[in-house]
Order: sequence, then C-alpha cells, then structure tokens
Amino acid sequence: MKELLKGIYDKLEIEYEEEQYEKFNTYATLLIEWNKKFNLTGITDLKDIYIKHFGDSLMLFKGTEGTRSLIDVGTGAGFPGIPLKIAGYIHKIVLLEANGKKVSFLEHVIKSLDLDQIFICQDRAEIAGREDIYRERFDIATARAVAPLNVLLEYCVPFIKKDGYFIAMKTDNSELESAKNAMKQLSVEVSKSDMQTIPFSDIKRCNIFFRKTRNTLDKYPRSDGMPKKKPL
Repeated sequence: MKELLKGIYDKLEIEYEEEQYEKFNTYATLLIEWNKKFNLTGITDLKDIYIKHFGDSLMLFKGTEGTRSLIDVGTGAGFPGIPLKIAGYIHKIVLLEANGKKVSFLEHVIKSLDLDQIFICQDRAEIAGREDIYRERFDIATARAVAPLNVLLEYCVPFIKKDGYFIAMKTDNSELESAKNAMKQLSVEVSKSDMQTIPFSDIKRCNIFFRKTRNTLDKYPRSDGMPKKKPL
C-alpha cells in the first residue's frame, strides 16, 4: 500500500513523508479491526480504504493546508479530518461525532497515531453549533456526511467565522439550486465548485466551497432535528 499512497500523494501534489505512511497503515489496520465489532464503514478492502477513504479525504489538502482551525462535522470514522491531520499543516482540528462507538474508535486512533491538536466533540451538530466554544470559532468546516446540501449548510455554517469556508464533499453540484434558500438564510455564497476524480478510481468528487459573508443569525441552527425535518 505504500506505493499506492505515494501515488495518491503525487497526483494530489502533496509532499510525501515516510512517517505518514506508517500512520495511515496503522489507521487502516485499526479501521478493519474495529469494523468487525462496530459498523464504522462499508468499505473494508484495504486498497479501497486507501483510495475511497484516504484519497478522497486528501483531495481537500490544497484547500485546507495551513488552516488554523477546522471542524469536521459528522466525521464518522474520522474522514476527512484525520487524513488531513496526518498529511497537512492544520493547527487545530475538531472531530464532531454523536455516535459513542465511533467516538471510542476516534479516541483510540488519535492515541495510537500520537496526533496532537486534534480533539473530539461528542454531540449533534445542531447542539454544538449553539455552544460558545464552537460557534463561529473555525476557519473551515467540512462535511462528508450523506445528507442533503441544504441540511448540511444549516449544520455546518454556524461553526465558521465570517469569511470562513464550509466545504461540502459531494458527488456533483446538482443540489445547489435546491440549497439557494439555505444559502441566503445562512449568508454564504459559492466560492468555487471543484470537480475531480478520486486518484486511482473512476469516482467523481465535487468539493463545493462556500464562503460565509455575515455572522449567523441567532435562530440557526434550529434544534430538535428541525434542519432535517424541515430543511431551509
């Protein structure tokens, strides 16, 4: 898998360091082991983990490199947050995840890989997004979660500072039209829509960058599951 990781790094123009392979290798091993007990991912083949999880996550490297603070909303088994921390120069990362079993896995990975300045928040986005410690504290928010774009916007935008960015990891940009009202209510505009193919695959990935133009209104995010029940 070392040559595959080197190839991914090369295609994405990331500087490769041997130590990073060791961390990715340990991460993949732990993911496979823990997945036997908990439902962490449907991707269990080692090569697929490198391509569909690591490669996909690292496609955000150029858009996040050097960032002071990033929150990964609904991180699941740590994607894209942990790969970005291993490969990049993001000072502080917070992994937001509500599922207790996934949080236990994340804690074990962070300790096993000896990663610093990466923290876990076990909570739902609509609750954490109202807490002073997280609200409008981040330069970038990311979401790889499978949810409609207008829902993701309400979950994620409250975390970022004015002029910060929310990056939605989608398969295409077809949801932009239906998300127009959410964009207006949450004061964001599309900065760029970056369509690429995940290295060594035929899987399309569209990373949509939203820039926040104003502070979030106090009423967002709505609580009690409202963003999902009644999307903007």
